[in-house]
Amino acid sequence: MESKLFEQGCRYFDEEDYFEAHEVWEEIWIDAFGPRRYFLQGLIQASVALHHARNQNWAGTRKLSASALDYLERGRTEALEIDIDMMKDRIIEFEIALQKVLKGEEVPLPFYKLPRK
Repeated sequence: MESKLFEQGCRYFDEEDYFEAHEVWEEIWIDAFGPRRYFLQGLIQASVALHHARNQNWAGTRKLSASALDYLERGRTEALEIDIDMMKDRIIEFEIALQKVLKGEEVPLPFYKLPRK
């Protein structure tokens, strides 16, 4: 059951339906423990961060992106489906672009898909 829900969350994320991705992954996260729980928390926070970005809630975007990086690292050993290094790079690239936007530069925000293994 977990793998079906996980894949459903991935599809939502890659379709940029970040809120639904987070909802589905939370169903798995509730019963997870240890590094797997951290990994799922990182994905959930990354998806909510991008959801906030769509709504121009920059404070929420930045806060959740930062904590997503920490949780993804803590869950690295159980990130069987996602390339953690690439995911972290994409979150950082998004943050750098957001910093430019907040300085008044007109740059597109690099919304991203999950880097699958």
